[in-house]
Amino acid sequence: MTDLDDAAAPVDGRVARKQRNVDAVLDVVLELFAEESMFPTIEQAATRSGLSLRSLYRYFADPSELLEATIRRSRQQTADIAHLPAIGEGPFEQRLDDLVDSRLRIYEARGPVYRATVANAARHPRVQAEMARNVSEMRAQFEKQFAPEIKALKPLERLAAISAGDLVTQIGSIDHLRRHGQLSVAETKDIVATAVRSVLNQGV
Repeated sequence: MTDLDDAAAPVDGRVARKQRNVDAVLDVVLELFAEESMFPTIEQAATRSGLSLRSLYRYFADPSELLEATIRRSRQQTADIAHLPAIGEGPFEQRLDDLVDSRLRIYEARGPVYRATVANAARHPRVQAEMARNVSEMRAQFEKQFAPEIKALKPLERLAAISAGDLVTQIGSIDHLRRHGQLSVAETKDIVATAVRSVLNQGV
């Protein structure tokens, strides 16, 4: 082993330790979201994680940065369930089932994060940007998954179909149905799927 390797080893250890600490703090914030604590502070995260306040301020410059990092971690943790294999391919009903099931699984995993994101977006521009990115990614996924049906529509109908279908399959709509409508997962799935069939002229 060279002198350079010897010098690098402690640095790598510090980097790994820092990442473990950061991940621990982000997981604490996710726990707070799950407890419906929508506005966690760096002080709260420090207390619950057992890390010093000084350390957390080295990792995160302000609450906005902490919240943004937490949202990204949540998205990374649920990347597998958000991914649609063979997107846009196969029979319509199978693609519909795949997308709606995926959105429901995302909601079950990230519902508290979604609500915290909405609650904090107006006060934190970076959180608002992260929310906008998530919404845009879901809209793009909807368009790709149902590209054959969208293409078959008349030009003037396409924007309406994309916008309505995107709206009903966004996490915010599912949150409304599940929490405010008090609907079960099965009922929510049926309503969302029926709405998508309708806007894409696939019969009901």
